[in-house]
Amino acid sequence: MNKTIALEIPQAWLEGVPEEPLTLQQIFRVGLQQYKIDRALQLYRDGVGSIGYIAEQLKLPKAELIHEARTRGIEPEYSEQTLLEELG
Repeated sequence: MNKTIALEIPQAWLEGVPEEPLTLQQIFRVGLQQYKIDRALQLYRDGVGSIGYIAEQLKLPKAELIHEARTRGIEPEYSEQTLLEELG
């Protein structure tokens, strides 16, 4: 399912960027992914839930969220089940 959204973007933001639909879609997709990761980690820091729960709620891969957390110096708490899943 696609959704059309109209945005006004300052011209300065687009300097040096080809204004091709696929390029702009990729930029939006990457930015949206980064936003979701930032939001998920803030929710985790705020104690909203476990990494797994938050990843599920925001439709993010749990392993990716754990990796991003570690990259930012956040060490997620582990349950025995999480440890077994990561060891595969």
